[in-house]
Formats: sequence, structure tokens, C-alpha cells
Amino acid sequence: MNILEVEKFYETSLRPFFNTQLRIIHESDDFVHIILDGEQEDFFFTLYGIDHVRLYWCNECFIFDSQRNSLVSSDTFGEIVYEAEIDIQKLPLIIVNLVLQLKDSYFLSKKEKIKGMIPSGYDTIKDYIIQAKAIRPKTQTYRLANILIEYIFD
Repeated sequence: MNILEVEKFYETSLRPFFNTQLRIIHESDDFVHIILDGEQEDFFFTLYGIDHVRLYWCNECFIFDSQRNSLVSSDTFGEIVYEAEIDIQKLPLIIVNLVLQLKDSYFLSKKEKIKGMIPSGYDTIKDYIIQAKAIRPKTQTYRLANILIEYIFD
């Protein structure tokens, strides 16, 4: 799988949900932005090659990195780090599913609970509970490994 195939997968999977708001900016073979909310640019993700994604939503950043254990606390401070092992063949589908869960919802709060340390000892492993206000109810909760999203409805 190369970056162009990954881009095509995102385009095909997300265009029906975001229409003209979806923009793909291919800067290089290891740096691509996929913007989901048009000119607002508050909901987007960046590909750093095919094995590292940072998803931004409501000023929160989700980190998906196949080299997770090489990250240090200054890389991850304040961010939401996916702690499960990453299969680069499955990562695009994980991202699409998360994007669709976050679509039409807004960040309310985040709680972190430290579970341990990565092997180097330079960062902590955490569980995250994120509360989001949902415009269109999808489900009451969504779990992705160590990340739990709880939806609050009006």
C-alpha cells in the first residue's frame, strides 16, 4: 500500500459524507492533509506516510503512530494517543470509522487515566474518556482500544 492508494481510500470512503467540504492536499509522498470541513479547517487529519496519522477535531489531537513506543511525553502531552498495535493495512479503516463517529459532534471534555509507561519509560500509557455533544445521535458510546467517547444528547 502506498500513500496514493491510501488517499484514494479516504476519498472514496469520506466523500459521500463530506461532499465538497472534503479537500485533499498532497504535499509529498509522506505528508498529506485531508480536510473534512472545507475552509474552517477545524476537522482534518494529516498523514505522515502510511503509518502515522494525526486527527484534529475541535482542537483535540488523536495520534495514531506505528512507532508509538518511540514517542516521548513532549510529543504526546495533551494529545489522545491510540495505544493498540497498528496494522498499517487496517489503519485507514480505523481512521474513517473514527471520523464518522466524530462527525456532527462537538468536544465537551476529556479525562485521562495513567495505566503505565511505554518500554523506554519516557511516556505514559493512558486511557481516555471523551465527552462529546452529539447533534445526530449515533450511539451512546464508542470505544477504540484505550479511547472511549461518550455522547451527550439534547
